[in-house]
Amino acid sequence: MSKPTTPPAPPVPPLAVVPPPASGGTASDRPQSPDADDVLDAREMAFVEARSEGKTIKESAKAAKPPYPYSTARRLDDREDIRAALRKRAREAVDCGVRTLAQAACSAAEALKDVAQNGGTGDGPRVSAARACLELSIQSLKIDDVLERVEQLEARQGQQPGQPGQFRRN
Repeated sequence: MSKPTTPPAPPVPPLAVVPPPASGGTASDRPQSPDADDVLDAREMAFVEARSEGKTIKESAKAAKPPYPYSTARRLDDREDIRAALRKRAREAVDCGVRTLAQAACSAAEALKDVAQNGGTGDGPRVSAARACLELSIQSLKIDDVLERVEQLEARQGQQPGQPGQFRRN
């Protein structure tokens, strides 16, 4: 009996060396997106989460799994996409607080009305808290109105002929 012959193995393609990108290709050099959460990996997000909770750079570096070395965490904290993610989280926290104050405004007004009608000794802290809730809610509404107006002005400015910063001759 003859031994079965195996077909010859396909030729192995030659290996090619691919040069690294000119910038070095580190994570801090990668392009940044306007929506920072889309480009951060789980480890970076753990760092951002810890920083947004008020932890120090050192504590935040330990919160990432695996932990970052402190020097890397310092560089990470300086990256613009990380800072944008932190700003986004801060805005979300403030928005949550504003919504909570807006919900408390009705109760605050009722508390002030009750103190005005049936006031007694010891109502000072209650009045101060109710007044603070109402004042902060009103300030928040004013800021929202101003932001809306600014956005409208920016939209109108963008619709005008010519580019901003360029002089036009009449």
